[in-house]
Amino acid sequence: MGEKCFYCTDDIEGNHMHRITFDVADSEREEILCRDCYQEWLQGIKG
Repeated sequence: MGEKCFYCTDDIEGNHMHRITFDVADSEREEILCRDCYQEWLQGIKG
């Protein structure tokens, strides 16, 4: 069984998931994004 994308909540299978780490209030939080949401997130941090 796959994971769910943190952003869009779609099911993610196998190597299509990307783990990212957020810094929130002086602590780290790890979440999983699908391929499409990960690409959007990368574009967002590039500015």
